[in-house]
Amino acid sequence: MKILLLGCNGFIGRSLATRLIEAGHELLAPSRAELDLARPDQDWAAWLDRTEAVANLAGVFRQGRSGGLEAVHHHGPLCLAGVAKKYGVRRWVQLSALGAAPDAATLFLASKGRGDAALLGGGLDVAVARPSLVYGIDGASSRLLMRLARLPLWFLPDGGRQPIQPVAAVDVVDGLHRLIEGRVRGAVDFVGAEEATLADYLRRLRSLQGLGPIERVQALPGWLADGLASCCGRIPGSLLDRDSLRMLRQGSTADPAAFAALLGRSPLSFRQFGEAI
Repeated sequence: MKILLLGCNGFIGRSLATRLIEAGHELLAPSRAELDLARPDQDWAAWLDRTEAVANLAGVFRQGRSGGLEAVHHHGPLCLAGVAKKYGVRRWVQLSALGAAPDAATLFLASKGRGDAALLGGGLDVAVARPSLVYGIDGASSRLLMRLARLPLWFLPDGGRQPIQPVAAVDVVDGLHRLIEGRVRGAVDFVGAEEATLADYLRRLRSLQGLGPIERVQALPGWLADGLASCCGRIPGSLLDRDSLRMLRQGSTADPAAFAALLGRSPLSFRQFGEAI
């Protein structure tokens, strides 16, 4: 199958590209400079000639340039899907995020949700993957949390009681591969087998680094967490801002049954991270 993969240089994209090539697919993997979803003035048609499937893993976390989130997550994919449909592309797989919805409280999740809805109603054979927090040694969020887990004292919003359901990167790549080659339509929540609190997850990441149990977890007052997020949000590339804190507070969990059915097995639990990866 000839597949156009967007976001091939990202954390998940690199592993998926390797998997698809090993599976014998012909892969087109343009850089952002070559195919930028925020630049509909580019000639996208050349990438879609005789292409059978599009896997869109492109995304941004922060607004950045004017209209960046909406352009990359919503308007750009919808425009590209319109061109793809004209060229007879059969399959479109979209990497979204757990909690994405058109009316979500954060621009990140809302722009993802609007893009998902537009694609699902656009006439292509569309599957949307919505992962929770992804664990993998090459992931930016995993590296940040691993560093946090090493600290001798944790100051966490609400004491780290927020519910999350981390999913292993290997399971995400396996699931995307199966969506590309399969016929599943609609949205599938990509989550691990077991829910955890943020503090529980950090304890697991601490253990993976050979460190003993944390002696103390201090609850960070809400006003202080908000102020810290506002300050960090001004730092380019920071993963902490008011929106990421809001998403943490609302939690990130779902029923793993549909994901398990797609994989043909149970996804890994956060307790298994580091043992099978």
